[in-house]
Amino acid sequence: MIVLIILITILGFDRIYVTTEENGQMYSSLTFVCVDATVISLVHVCDGIPHCPDSSDEVGTLCRHVVCPTNMYRCSYGACVNRTARCNGLIDCVDASDEIACDRDPNDVCSDKEFQCTTTIHRECIPVDNVCNGYKDCSDESDENATICREYPCPEYTFRCLYGGCVHQEVICDDVKDCIDGTDEDLHMCAAINCVGEKCSRYKCRDEEFACENRHQCLPTTKICDGIRHCADASDESPEMCKIRECPENWFRCAYGGCVRPELKCNSHLNCYDWSDEDESLCAIPLPEGACRLPAAKAGTRYNVNGCSRCRPGDIVPEFTWLDYTCDVEGSLQGADKIFCQSNRWFPSIPNCPLKNETEGITCPAPSKAYGAIKRCKAMWGSHEGWLSCDRALPVGTRVFLECPAFYERQKGSASVMCLRDGTWSQPLLNCIPICGIRDSTVAPLIVKGWRVEREETLPWQATLFSHENGEWKFFCGGTLIAERIVLTAGHCVWKTSADTVRVAFGILSSDLNQAGENAQVIKVESIELQSAYQDHEGNYGSDIALLILKEVVIINSVVRPVCIPQHLDKTLMEYQEGGRYGLVAGMGLTENDTFSPVLRVTTMKIISDDECREKQNRDFWKYLTYTSFCAGWANGTGVCNGDSGGGLVLLQRSNSSIWEVHGVVSVSPRRLGTSVCNPNFHTVFTKVLIYIDWINKIIKSIPIIGPPDGNRQPNKDDIVV
Repeated sequence: MIVLIILITILGFDRIYVTTEENGQMYSSLTFVCVDATVISLVHVCDGIPHCPDSSDEVGTLCRHVVCPTNMYRCSYGACVNRTARCNGLIDCVDASDEIACDRDPNDVCSDKEFQCTTTIHRECIPVDNVCNGYKDCSDESDENATICREYPCPEYTFRCLYGGCVHQEVICDDVKDCIDGTDEDLHMCAAINCVGEKCSRYKCRDEEFACENRHQCLPTTKICDGIRHCADASDESPEMCKIRECPENWFRCAYGGCVRPELKCNSHLNCYDWSDEDESLCAIPLPEGACRLPAAKAGTRYNVNGCSRCRPGDIVPEFTWLDYTCDVEGSLQGADKIFCQSNRWFPSIPNCPLKNETEGITCPAPSKAYGAIKRCKAMWGSHEGWLSCDRALPVGTRVFLECPAFYERQKGSASVMCLRDGTWSQPLLNCIPICGIRDSTVAPLIVKGWRVEREETLPWQATLFSHENGEWKFFCGGTLIAERIVLTAGHCVWKTSADTVRVAFGILSSDLNQAGENAQVIKVESIELQSAYQDHEGNYGSDIALLILKEVVIINSVVRPVCIPQHLDKTLMEYQEGGRYGLVAGMGLTENDTFSPVLRVTTMKIISDDECREKQNRDFWKYLTYTSFCAGWANGTGVCNGDSGGGLVLLQRSNSSIWEVHGVVSVSPRRLGTSVCNPNFHTVFTKVLIYIDWINKIIKSIPIIGPPDGNRQPNKDDIVV
């Protein structure tokens, strides 16, 4: 019998692949050895069906690191099954995740690099790295479920919560619960660490324990100089102490003196505190072609990794990644402020920042990327302990408390983050976005032959456009607020307009800017983004849509709020067309008296199918109805007219919902013979917003959320540490 044994370690779980010939039976590297020693074919591993008697071929610790082909569906625990198995009525994934939320489109699934939450109302995907990280990234907490996390392999540098999640060692016992079950703040564990004065004497570390320097934290001596920072001040990995300690026989000694098990050397994971166990010259294993390792954190120096907000020092990044460098002391950078990864090296060389007293030590960047959130910053330990200003670089040990202000809601990120010793934040920063699509009134008054809008039943997203003519500001079109600085309108309203001649008013009910009222906000326009495919009157008003970028942020409150925009392959508009349901549109255009309305009016409009629209319109008007538009109206004298252009037609997301989305922009309607005035006895054509949603989203993402003016909310100024 000839036996060749190859040992492969997968995140701490050993699997033995055997090539052997015994009694005529051949085992090879294409076989998998179950925990109970049963041998199965490797093709059956992580295929959704347990082939091992103990099911060890379908555990999350193994399958979560499998990459599924594009034609396969990824189960929540990582296995790959045929995409046709999704919502086919049969359980094909061991965890039944292929049959969750099947009221959605069967093809509407997360990518292979994402975890699909079990929310049933809508699809929710999060990065795989966010699973079992102590923070609920899924709205239903399914990413921090004990069933998933108890098998999740925690990196050695983290603390394992009781339910299985992993949080950074440095956040333990800082009076903030980072584990969702709070076990990182266990009273018995933290009593010694957080003791004050004489009380600390009762928590004296035992002879067989090590006492961290700046906190009364006790560690087993086996954890000293083991390559992992267990003390909040990293005193257990001090080079002065570790270099004089003896390593066990055959163990690898890190460059700073720590000791790690021999099999951890050159295993593609950073096990030494200084990464010396993965030094390329030591391991004779080159970096992937062109790739680079991110530089170590240095005092007073910070860099951002382009395209990778979760990257940390020591991670390997692909060729052509670039780093943007800054210094805590402005203007002190020595070297290039941007360096590139090319051919396994950084070009030009890594820059330096000279140290000054006020910037001694590693810092994290100011939490300026906590878009829209209110911020409070407190150094939990160290020489800077106390409340700090959030508008500068922050020292290691600083906790940032984040919350969404009134009229805003969480988009992503954590409400509590800690500055770690490698100069990075422990979690992505909280981002807040304005709550969209909410209005207080349930009444639907009409424009032509209808009712005026009262202050208590406003459309809070309605924008009114004014142009400067002959020394006066005159109303000329409508618009819809879709973000803090972005207004949706019609292309034909602004295609020959200069941005500096336009003002946009919110929270007004009058077409006279001089009577705007105390709740009004009048804002200048910075630029006009006309859809590149827009065609004017000579091209049948194709792609009749534009965005106005405001110079200032709209203050979101009970009077002024954005409407929601539809996402992905939304079926709302189709359902409205099939059911003949109604939407709302507002404006101050011509009324039944052929005069412009002095006040804001709203009308309901019936959404009709394209076929019905063609039947009831004159043939020469058919050219305006394309795949980028749709029809709505009553064709009975009630509808939108001149001056209402650019206004948004809004629909409820679902019949039982109170959230409004903008699906149309008032574009064109037939004119009365011999005039330039609309004929409300015909339907109106609206630009279909969903067609341009990628273009809209791209512009929205390019303009960060600002939030309210009190975003850096501080405690009593007397508490601030200067």
